[in-house]
Amino acid sequence: MRFILTYFGPLPPNGDPAEKHIIRQALLPQLRRQWEIDPALHNIAHSGSRDNPGAGTRLNDIGSKFKMGGFRFVPLVTREFNLVCNLQITMLRNEEPGNVIRSGGDIDNRIKTLFDSLSVPPHENQLNDLVPKDGENPFYCLLEDDSLVTGFEVKTERLLEPIRNETDVHLTLTAIVRPTKVTIDNLSFLGGWL
Repeated sequence: MRFILTYFGPLPPNGDPAEKHIIRQALLPQLRRQWEIDPALHNIAHSGSRDNPGAGTRLNDIGSKFKMGGFRFVPLVTREFNLVCNLQITMLRNEEPGNVIRSGGDIDNRIKTLFDSLSVPPHENQLNDLVPKDGENPFYCLLEDDSLVTGFEVKTERLLEPIRNETDVHLTLTAIVRPTKVTIDNLSFLGGWL
């Protein structure tokens, strides 16, 4: 499975939990749409519950496993389905191309903020005082956790659009999701891999 996510907004180095959640919220509608239109995800979402046969769906099962505070997170890439992800990231930022370690340009820490934002928060304290808004239950995200990223590539270019804040970026993230071993649950993810 291959799809593209986009984001325009702040991507600070060493982002705090609230900043990471803002990025998560921006990506949520795109991930919800992926679950709606992709046949593999649609089948998972609408198949019957394994945890509670006769009541609910697999989507409810996933949300129950990743319940935190008032949120029910639904990651696409999970250990349960033996899935991993490779990311190809194009980052447009208000700096010269290649200028990767300067003020606002600390790529390592900005990528860490991004990976944390793509994942289910690791602890409930990462959601201090946050409650789900309309359309955030379930809360779709890309990764169960960032250890399921098998590799990534980052390209940087200059952002020519006006910015509100020096950490603003325009990101294009190509996610390539594949199974690590074939099971009945992830057979439909093979697509172009065979």
